[in-house]
Amino acid sequence: TKHVSADKNCVFPLDRLRELEAEGVIGALAPRHFSIMGYVAVTDPLINETAPEVAEKLKADGVDLVLLAPA
Repeated sequence: TKHVSADKNCVFPLDRLRELEAEGVIGALAPRHFSIMGYVAVTDPLINETAPEVAEKLKADGVDLVLLAPA
């Protein structure tokens, strides 16, 4: 938690991705970003509800690539 407080990008590197976008290294970022808790004790809701809902939103936003970053 100390590291996250010091730099949230160590968990969710949105600022770094914005920098890469501004430099033209990557294409445009999606208008929405998603984060899911790292440890999920009961996975059925994640698999059957959350993941399909996030996938639909990503598809609706025209996302071509997803970056999954463990924290």
